[in-house]
Amino acid sequence: MKRTALYFIFAIATLIASASTEWTLQGKPYTVDTLNHINVGPSTTLTSLRLTGTQNLNVFYTTTDLTNPLIEMEVLKAKDIIYARQEVSGMALDHDSDSKQYFLGVNADFFNMRRGNSIGSQITDGELVYVDNSERTQWAIGDDRLPIMDCLHISCTAIAGDKVANISGVNKVATTNSLNIFTPRYGASTDTTKNTYEVAIVPVDAPISVGKKVKMKVTSAPATGGNMAIPANGYILSGTGTDNSFVKSLSQGDIIEITTTISTSKGQNIAPTEVVSGYPVILSNGKVTNPVDILRHLNGLHPRTAVGNDKTGTKLVILIVDGRSNDSEGCTSKVLADIMSYAGCDDAMNLDGGGSSELYVRSLGICNVPSDGKERTVANGLFAIAKAPVDNEIASIAFAEFRKTIDGKDTYTPVIYGYNKYGIIVDKDVKGVKLSCPRQLGKIAQKGTTLQPTGNKGTHTLTARFGKLTASMPIIVK
Repeated sequence: MKRTALYFIFAIATLIASASTEWTLQGKPYTVDTLNHINVGPSTTLTSLRLTGTQNLNVFYTTTDLTNPLIEMEVLKAKDIIYARQEVSGMALDHDSDSKQYFLGVNADFFNMRRGNSIGSQITDGELVYVDNSERTQWAIGDDRLPIMDCLHISCTAIAGDKVANISGVNKVATTNSLNIFTPRYGASTDTTKNTYEVAIVPVDAPISVGKKVKMKVTSAPATGGNMAIPANGYILSGTGTDNSFVKSLSQGDIIEITTTISTSKGQNIAPTEVVSGYPVILSNGKVTNPVDILRHLNGLHPRTAVGNDKTGTKLVILIVDGRSNDSEGCTSKVLADIMSYAGCDDAMNLDGGGSSELYVRSLGICNVPSDGKERTVANGLFAIAKAPVDNEIASIAFAEFRKTIDGKDTYTPVIYGYNKYGIIVDKDVKGVKLSCPRQLGKIAQKGTTLQPTGNKGTHTLTARFGKLTASMPIIVK
């Protein structure tokens, strides 16, 4: 079920223009009603759908044009530490600033429910937050602004003189034979056992980051006993079992070179600035995949979260399917893949679902209905950022609803959103708006704020004016 970006544009236009359309999901027909389609940020729209068929499904997704220079993607760890959980909205609010507005976010990787650490690797702004080279898929993006979904291999190598060692992980719980790096994100100390050798190291020229060879200075003699304190301005190099020899050979004052490289499953070296894990890739080159079902819940009806992109890689889709309720039962991973295809994706990856599925939009809050009944605390999230200064001046307006169906006897007082020049909602209920409409639709009452229809059935246009700004929407009178 290959879809192109052109098809996506056409499909959305069709959905908006008509009350409903038909989709086929895993061979089953569904009626699709578009409930809303609005702008929520720079080159970003939010669409909500109601699917009726074998299962009833509520779908929410955003589409972002990554070519917009104001847009930046970022992966955040809950509370910026390894062992922590936090609401997606909380992560966004904690990082909001005058120059970076986190206007869109979604839950990301699977995680340890008890301790709050993510299962797979994470990189944020080039920083190795957590590295575990297990066979999992990752979503990544770099300076070229083109997303990648693949099973990436992150390699860290340490060189001291003629001694070379491969680093097993970053902020990863030490195993029997391993060489790990611990950063301040891990905590106050390494929490390792007494048969571990450790040294403190600090950057000489630059911190450890993707695609760079950096120098580190050893600031302590090798110590055994474990649980070494992690310096605020550096790292701990920790070796256990057969992999402790490299650490044991070091002396205070030694210089270590650490190189980090990332390669795709095809062996291509890349240097992404952001990486977050998930599982599995559900859509590849427009075709639904059939992965080995390591996760049993992939075949069940559950809330789902997915991220994907069109064939060009320039249109990013973040999507939630609500589940575990009579109103929206949830779907399988293959149905999710079909939905992502209809949403304009050529490639897509499954993220953590269930009660973790939550889509956050700045000024609107959580847009879906989490199955826990509230926003769940999760390990990390994927965010879209507007790199724009704070600007509360209204530069455009739009109806909060893109289409309204009313009874001929009902009055209607619309809500009008105000946007700044960067496309960010700055007012969710603009006051002082004046409505107008043709006579066949009705008349305007309540000082220009409320429509009183005449009862003439059909589709009409309602117009809103705020100063020199105008917006319009179709009104369908039953």
